Amino acid sequence: MMVERRPGRSARGLGWCAAWWSAAVLVAALAGCDGEEATPARIVVHVLVPDGVNPLVGTTRLVLTFEKPNVATFVEETPADVGSMTELVYTYTFPESEATAVLEVVAEDAAGYSRAHGRSIPFDIVSGRTLSIGVLMLVPGQWATAPATLKLATARMLHGAAVTGDGGLMVAGGTTATGVTPTVELFDLNAMAPVPAADVPTLPAARSRFAMLALNADQVLLVGGVTASTQADLWNGPAATWTPLPLPAEVPEVWAGPRFATLGDGRALLWGGVDGSDAPVSALVRAGGDGLSRLDGTTDRNDPAGVPVMTPDGLRFLLVGGNEVGLPFASLLDPVTGAIEDDVTAPTDELRTRHTVIRVGASRALVAGGYGATGTLSTFVWIFDGACLDPAAGCVVWSSAGPMLGSVGGVADAVGVGIDPGNEDPRAVLVGGVDASDRPLPEALVLNAETGVAARYPLRTPRAYGAVVRLPAGQIVYVGGLDGDGNPLDTIELFEPPAL
Repeated sequence: MMVERRPGRSARGLGWCAAWWSAAVLVAALAGCDGEEATPARIVVHVLVPDGVNPLVGTTRLVLTFEKPNVATFVEETPADVGSMTELVYTYTFPESEATAVLEVVAEDAAGYSRAHGRSIPFDIVSGRTLSIGVLMLVPGQWATAPATLKLATARMLHGAAVTGDGGLMVAGGTTATGVTPTVELFDLNAMAPVPAADVPTLPAARSRFAMLALNADQVLLVGGVTASTQADLWNGPAATWTPLPLPAEVPEVWAGPRFATLGDGRALLWGGVDGSDAPVSALVRAGGDGLSRLDGTTDRNDPAGVPVMTPDGLRFLLVGGNEVGLPFASLLDPVTGAIEDDVTAPTDELRTRHTVIRVGASRALVAGGYGATGTLSTFVWIFDGACLDPAAGCVVWSSAGPMLGSVGGVADAVGVGIDPGNEDPRAVLVGGVDASDRPLPEALVLNAETGVAARYPLRTPRAYGAVVRLPAGQIVYVGGLDGDGNPLDTIELFEPPAL
């Protein structure tokens, strides 16, 4: 049900019983506000601003919309002294439980234009319960440093990060100023605050340069690293415990920099990386909460990048680059058996290493960055469309987006994240790479597969070799990393992609 926008009581920390309730419900709710008959749900909203830059300066009001079966919208005046504040706090009460709500906050200026935006992760409204919800306000198209409450306790690089299904951001392992670490940090994205360290067990063994991926809402898997190990580590969220999973016998004990991708069914595929002698690892490993197994196939190439894509034959895995002269640019393999089913050669016989493949739709992917056959950074971006493998589709499998990276001279070792591949958004964020001198790039790029344009968005701190994840609300988060002076970082940056 859509409701009329009505102003709430504009004092921080005060709540009110919503004026849009029906008369019968309102009577019960008012009694609940006085603590006599009903026990309404109470939501305490913390509107937070980034560290160093306050996007609420110059705005006149906040529009807070609870997106749930009965939509509720409130309007609050922005305090005149908002520039000196780090958060605004508002309390709202609701008459009954409602599952899976999301809070969206928009900061408007006097003309009604949106100047900043924030969106919570999904939460439940439970009768009789008080819940604190943190919403970080960001300016679309600008990187921002997270508040001090989201600062790492330990500066690190070559670590992992994953979003857990209970509203957490987990950061694990990596290399610190003193060496490889087993420490784990967990942040509550509802409260925008760290979980006490005493409640977060450390890793069974220190890891750095490993794969870390969320298999489902409850489980996070860690595989590989620069230190020898015969096991992977599986995080069980509800029990807050680590469980060892043995590696397949054919997988090396030192597996540095394995690449990975989730398959959408609670399982993942791992490949690439190098062993303890820096030799390429050709094994393909399928992983899930019940264990890891090696597939019969091999990558047959040196550390390719890859993503799952839909084709006319169903879900296949696209492996790109890592090739030598004489090998095709890319291959499609069956994610169940690991068998190479088809070689998909680009219009030019191009080589790629230290590159990135990014999914931007069910069947489409971008190939960006890395080094070409001449040993220089490639600026050309290729677009793959698995739907075009059907001759009746009347389109081309590979198309060139041109030198989209020309403005930065190319990039290596970057991380690519699709902005919204589930809804066929053609854009991807490319961030965290290094230039030809192996120095961190000071900016991220948003690549658009449809327009062929790459827009540049400066980071607050140039960084590489950190961890990048997409939050459920759509923001891109860059955790830690290595700065331009070779020091590990303890800060987190967030990016709200601009509207398409």
